[in-house]
Amino acid sequence: MSIFTKFSLKNRAAVIIMVFLVTILGAYSSTRLPMELLPSVDNPMITVSTFGQGMDAETMTEEVTTPLESELKNVTHLDVITSSTSEGFSQIDLMYTSEAEMKEAAREVEKLVNQIQLPQGMMKPIVSQLNTSMIPIAQIAIESDKGFTSNDEKVIDQEIMQQFEDIDGVSSISLYGKSSAELAVTLNADQMKEKKVSAQQVMMSLQSQNASIPAGEISIEGSSNAVRVLGEVEDISQIENISLNQETKLKDIGDVKVEQFYEAESRLNGNPSLILVIMKEANANAVDIGKKLVEKTKEINDQYTEQYDVRVITNTGEDVENAVLGMAKEVGLGAVAATIILLFFLRSFKTTIIAVISIPLSILITLFLLDLSNITLNILTLGGLAVAVGRLVDDSIVVIENIYRRIQGEGMSKEVVISATKEVAGAITSSTLTTIAVFLPIGLISGGIGEFTIPLVLAVVYSILGSLLVALTVVPLMSFVLLKKIKQKETRAPRKYLSILGWSLNHKWIILVASFLIFVGSIFAFAAIPQANVNSEDESYLNVVMSFPADYDPVLAKEKAAELEKQLITEDKVIDTFFRMGTATEDAKYGTAAKGNEATIGMIFEKGKNVKEFIEKLKKDSKKYAPAELEASLFSFGSFGGGSNTELNVTAANQEDLVEAGAIVLAELKKIDGLEKVKSNYEELKKEWVVNVEQEKASKFGLSPNQVGQEVHSYLNKTLAGEMTIEDEKLQAVLKFEKDEYKEENELLDLYVSSPAAGPVRLGEVAAINEEEIKTQIYHKKGKETIKMTAVIVAEDIRAVGNDINKMIAGVELPAGANVELAGATESMQESFMDLFKIMGIAIFIVYLIMVITFGQAKAPFAILFSLPLAAVGGIAGLIVTRTPVDINALIGALMLIGIVVTNAIVLVERVQQNREKGMDTREALLEAGGTRLRPIIMTAVTTIVAMLPLLFGTAEAGSVVSKSLAVVVIGGLTVSTILTLVVVPVVYELLDRLGKRRKKVKKENPELSI
Repeated sequence: MSIFTKFSLKNRAAVIIMVFLVTILGAYSSTRLPMELLPSVDNPMITVSTFGQGMDAETMTEEVTTPLESELKNVTHLDVITSSTSEGFSQIDLMYTSEAEMKEAAREVEKLVNQIQLPQGMMKPIVSQLNTSMIPIAQIAIESDKGFTSNDEKVIDQEIMQQFEDIDGVSSISLYGKSSAELAVTLNADQMKEKKVSAQQVMMSLQSQNASIPAGEISIEGSSNAVRVLGEVEDISQIENISLNQETKLKDIGDVKVEQFYEAESRLNGNPSLILVIMKEANANAVDIGKKLVEKTKEINDQYTEQYDVRVITNTGEDVENAVLGMAKEVGLGAVAATIILLFFLRSFKTTIIAVISIPLSILITLFLLDLSNITLNILTLGGLAVAVGRLVDDSIVVIENIYRRIQGEGMSKEVVISATKEVAGAITSSTLTTIAVFLPIGLISGGIGEFTIPLVLAVVYSILGSLLVALTVVPLMSFVLLKKIKQKETRAPRKYLSILGWSLNHKWIILVASFLIFVGSIFAFAAIPQANVNSEDESYLNVVMSFPADYDPVLAKEKAAELEKQLITEDKVIDTFFRMGTATEDAKYGTAAKGNEATIGMIFEKGKNVKEFIEKLKKDSKKYAPAELEASLFSFGSFGGGSNTELNVTAANQEDLVEAGAIVLAELKKIDGLEKVKSNYEELKKEWVVNVEQEKASKFGLSPNQVGQEVHSYLNKTLAGEMTIEDEKLQAVLKFEKDEYKEENELLDLYVSSPAAGPVRLGEVAAINEEEIKTQIYHKKGKETIKMTAVIVAEDIRAVGNDINKMIAGVELPAGANVELAGATESMQESFMDLFKIMGIAIFIVYLIMVITFGQAKAPFAILFSLPLAAVGGIAGLIVTRTPVDINALIGALMLIGIVVTNAIVLVERVQQNREKGMDTREALLEAGGTRLRPIIMTAVTTIVAMLPLLFGTAEAGSVVSKSLAVVVIGGLTVSTILTLVVVPVVYELLDRLGKRRKKVKKENPELSI
């Protein structure tokens, strides 16, 4: 590595120009890097949503879900296929393996879905594939005291939305809360009976009005001309005058008009409103777009001030800016803290400036390389810089300290600078490579976390490589220029440390046994630390879900939901409340279609609101809304490890065993402490009236069960009758009856079905009604029906609850062939934790391999590895002292420690090896190396620790996922490891050296043993 140092000292002007160039490129890249909250990562899941009005869950499963599953189960790179079917709605989730290219997978699914023939009345299935960049950049409310007519919605759709779409970087806009128009033909059942007209007749007459039929060709004067029969309805009066028979027109039995209706109820602060949900393009600058949207909103509000009130209600760009600037502030504070510590140790402004120069230069190099790598500036990249900032000065500290020490002893010369740098170049290069080797395997973590953390890994790798380059080039050059007037003086040996080290070397087994006991004790302590998931929550946003039983009256449900809405609007420090109830097609685009019996109320609070206290208050008040259940949760930008919900999936060989196994598991699950809201989809049953057609009676009237079913369906539901163009607007025509609610069996049996032979026939003459219970939610996993149980983990220690669930699963007795599997938070967390533990093992092996290559032997690197268990002791102690639960971040911190703590041991052992090469014996080499390397080891450790204090004590902004637990583990591990490494590693080194010498002696005395 001395080639870099020699080049920099020989070509000073070139190095200065390169530093200037790096500064310019880095500063320019910082202005080019798009700012966004999270890196753009595809969710390895595709959702297929299908709506079917008036179909119960079992019919929907049989006619929609099962055919779709059969077609989709063999798609490329599919891992697991699951489905959830409820009344009028089917959702199929396709989970993919890491090999899948999700955009190609989405195209494959869309192609297969379009080939499937679904029953009449089904909407076309909606295929959605989500990405982290699909968090809305902004939500803009449009309010009006007078409400919104269809003309208002046209103005908003064609004029206002267009102005927002023209903003550079906006990818799409969805309009929530808008109505839909339809051509409604409302029939009177009594008049139909009197006129002897059936719904099927009306349907056929309507569908026959629009025609475009090729009729062949004719020849005119030697030329061939095509003939087409064309007939189109142009206005409502034409439809009203459609003849159904010789005496009856459509207007005689019903009304025809264009109606507006809402798929879902939406309100803002209790008033009707329209919400524009705006999405940005992937890798577009969220902050810039957010500012442009605010400006455009003010402009549009002034333009339409007499008609509407237009305002921004959420702006993710502001959250991104706060999160990114918050992390940047922590990087800056870390750099300042590291500078102060260096000044304290070095007691020289010149040497401090030389060492600290690596921080800005390394960051500028990192920004330039991130720009080249098409990585955005987000909380992960800045998080990587925040955790690496203390490490950025480590290499420079080792170099400047060695140069400074050599100058004090030998005087200033170019040869001394080159020699002093070369002396430590191997150590800092080896330590840098080991740190990088630890971070690279993070990309192997499954579940999307690996891909998600790539920006963090690249930020760390680029910055550490940059710091190594600076330490080998800029630091020696600046030392040669600025340290010419350093006076020579003898360096004092650290007597107290050398005394402790000498005693330890004389009492090896005491040190080793004590270290082993401390390590074993820390492992037992780790098992008792609670485990949790990483959650990036914002306390300004709250989501309240109100769920009603499946058989609860929809009208009463809306009234109770409106009651809750009124209460929440009056809550202190509420800025806005969003009410939504029902299922709409725009929700399905994002895979978030809600159940029809659920109301969702989003709340935005002012800063300073104690939201968690409000959630507890809401739980206490929930009884007055019985039988509805309330669930409140903070909005989360990302949850890693699975969130706080857990799931159990029960399968069996047959339906009877499935029900029995489900009941057993549910009862056992309710006994486990730390779980709330334990429920099963089999608990949500609903009464169904089964109309049994008596075949013999029906056949006498010329009726089939299918005909009867279609007629009854048309009485209870809208029936699609094709599209018609009225006044240049294409509308869906629907048939419906004036009365569509029936509360008693006799009311239904008194309906008339039309017989082609006998005219109107009372339903009760050909059918009877039986009452049965049916499922309202049906789950499938891999095409097999599954009972799904859900529970909310309220205990802090997710691992303890998970262990209790695992014990229950292992011990529960189920019917033969029945099986229960864990899913949700506990399964996800266990998978992520196991992945990280495996990667730690891989990282240790890679670190050892790199050290063996750089040291040219296996013995010295093996001694260095003994610093790792000492780091584990410190990391675990830090978690215990700060009462911090173990999460993914804590384990990533432990992974980082593997690369960080070996740095100190490498610097120490590398000096020992140099001393041995000079002819010193092992003990003398260890003592000299300890005295020489004590100060740089302490300095690098303290600067790294102090630089991470802002992460430990700082208040994370919304979306921050580089959390306190990571800082706790690194600080605790590095503190303990540094103290013990200075004693334990030399002890192990000398012990291994003695064992090696003894082995050589035995082989020399007994040559036959070497054969």
